Amino acid sequence: MESKNPTIVVTGDVCIDWLQWPTNPEDAGLNWKLYSGTRMTAKPGGALLLADFMRTATGITVVSPQLKNIDKIPPKVLLHSNAELELFPYSSDRRDMDKDRMVYRIGRCRGFTGPTADAPVLLSFEDDDPRAYMVVLDDAGNGFRDDETRLPLAIQDEGAKPIVVCKMHRPLASGDLWDHISKKHSERLVVVVTADDLRASGMNISRSLSWERTAKEFVWQMAYNAGLGLTGFTNLVVRFGLEGAIHYTFAGDHATARLYFDPTMSEGDFTHNYPGKMQGISSVFVAALAARIAVLCDCGDPLSDAVGRAVRDGLNASRELVRRGFGTDNTEPEHEHEPEYPYTVAGIYLDSEQRGDSIADVAISDQNTAEDADPQSWCILKEINDPVLERIAYGIVKEGETAALKNVPIGNFGKLKSVDRNEIESFHSIKNLMREYIESESYTRPLSIAVFGSPGSGKSFGITEIAKSIASGRIEILKFNLSQFDSKADLISAFHKVRDLALEGKIPLVFFDEFDSDFNGKLGWLKYFLEPMQDGKFMERETMHPIGRSILVFAGGINNTFERFSGDDADDANTMDPEEERTYKDAKGPDFTSRLRGYVNIRGPNQRGSDDTVFLIRRAMLLRSLLEEKADNLFDSRKHLRIDDGVLRAMINVKSYKHGTRSIEAIIEMSMLNGRRSWEQAYLPAKEQLKLHLDEESFSRLLVSDVILGASGERLAEAIHDR
Repeated sequence: MESKNPTIVVTGDVCIDWLQWPTNPEDAGLNWKLYSGTRMTAKPGGALLLADFMRTATGITVVSPQLKNIDKIPPKVLLHSNAELELFPYSSDRRDMDKDRMVYRIGRCRGFTGPTADAPVLLSFEDDDPRAYMVVLDDAGNGFRDDETRLPLAIQDEGAKPIVVCKMHRPLASGDLWDHISKKHSERLVVVVTADDLRASGMNISRSLSWERTAKEFVWQMAYNAGLGLTGFTNLVVRFGLEGAIHYTFAGDHATARLYFDPTMSEGDFTHNYPGKMQGISSVFVAALAARIAVLCDCGDPLSDAVGRAVRDGLNASRELVRRGFGTDNTEPEHEHEPEYPYTVAGIYLDSEQRGDSIADVAISDQNTAEDADPQSWCILKEINDPVLERIAYGIVKEGETAALKNVPIGNFGKLKSVDRNEIESFHSIKNLMREYIESESYTRPLSIAVFGSPGSGKSFGITEIAKSIASGRIEILKFNLSQFDSKADLISAFHKVRDLALEGKIPLVFFDEFDSDFNGKLGWLKYFLEPMQDGKFMERETMHPIGRSILVFAGGINNTFERFSGDDADDANTMDPEEERTYKDAKGPDFTSRLRGYVNIRGPNQRGSDDTVFLIRRAMLLRSLLEEKADNLFDSRKHLRIDDGVLRAMINVKSYKHGTRSIEAIIEMSMLNGRRSWEQAYLPAKEQLKLHLDEESFSRLLVSDVILGASGERLAEAIHDR
């Protein structure tokens, strides 16, 4: 940086972070060493920690308040935080080469100990620079915002125009500090907040459903929820965990917003791969963000452009902090060291290409109305035109969805992957319900959910993968097909099997396939599930039996969607007529539906209406997944699939599969792929076999279309030459 005053001032609320970690007994030495113990160390926290991160991130002069002998400052004078550290595996991802390395992270946060009464804070700020190029403020809502005497000189001076970066916590947009910087420095102000603080302040923004829904709801809230005091703002950065962020700008009378997100994760997913907790995440995010802003603006970039380019740096650095934790386990005496914030490690600020993280970005559609935050169900994938979608589908099958869909959200649920926004949101909703149910012991009656889709769409596979991704060791799967039951006694027997598993400490995941089939009339089974769903009990003769903790999954066989089952789809020409509606009510359909806690419609590999433009992508992901499972020999060492272009084109573009996923699976199994290095046309099943699963004539035309087009091209070239 070559500006005249390359100084950054960092100040704000300060804290002393006490870290505790266990020690093992030693065989020699003083008696106290014979016992397990605890060691403790005091580290600068709050604005002091942020300043340390800034020094590493920028490499230039950073001035900040100083605290001397922090381990001797009592909590009655200054705020203290307390955290117990434990050794955790570096990663829980089996694919990670470092997964078995042990890293110190927080096992238990013990909260804060603060002054019991107002007391002077022993801070010295001898190097405060009134001409500082940038001021970074850590406003944690712990008193700094209301003490004008502690504001840095560079924002008090009427003539100074530094870039001001403010990390703000709730209550948002309040206090003397906010009044000052929002009025005096609004044009060069960047505010960083968390989505959780916005939610706690009254913004209704969904969590962990889909990036599109989260983004649209945020933009709607900024447009119509004026009570937060953040509207009309030049640069606002909102952190959505470690997986995403939104950069919101307001210029003139027009607001724009850009979403930065990890396409392979939803909000909250990253930390599931790295056991334990970390503090200082907001500080390292702001340090990386501010460092890049300082460099870019010094080179002449407009502030808003610099902020947009810097958001990705903030996400990468905060993710790396979680990975590194407080350092590795070094218990050998000659190497022993205490856990430490990695603010002296320059590698924490590597860019995403060097680290391998993938952070995509997209402008957020602004087609909002006051009545509905997302009237047209914005979908990032649908913004890609059809010819490109086809090429992407080919890339997914050949190279995998991560390589082919770099800027599109992908829902990952174990082996199940989805790019359909509606499916992703439904699956996330079900996953959140299941996780809450499994992790809380307070639930005693079953959790009831429903899943709908055409035959072969993968209903049981989807729900099973979601459950396994949460608690594979505790889940036991049971499946019953009600269309094969002859009497209520069969259902009683099924409930006894569920109860037996629950008594063993397992959580049964129970599929009742074709629950909507006929039994003594249409939807005749529904009434027999009402009491088990509501009270967690079933009756056998005169005796009531508790079912125990279990997850009941009702898979539709007659109805392909929940809306068709319940008659709620007003746009569907096949909704219930008056007689069907009467039958539905007589069969206790509304009572059954009221006991459900969630549902998902699985679309499968076939197109569902003219507006379903992304079915090619669903089909491609399914084909890739099945080939990895059933014909791994077709992949090279880079996991690239060896497949004939004609076979690939026909499998992706055929109009429909008669039996959905089962048909694709059958075609793979009927092909002669055992021991082959590539899927050639000659290895496809005979025409008679193909007819069982698709329109063989159109499939054959797709197989040879490049040959036909090639011959036509030769004749066309000859004709042009003759003319």
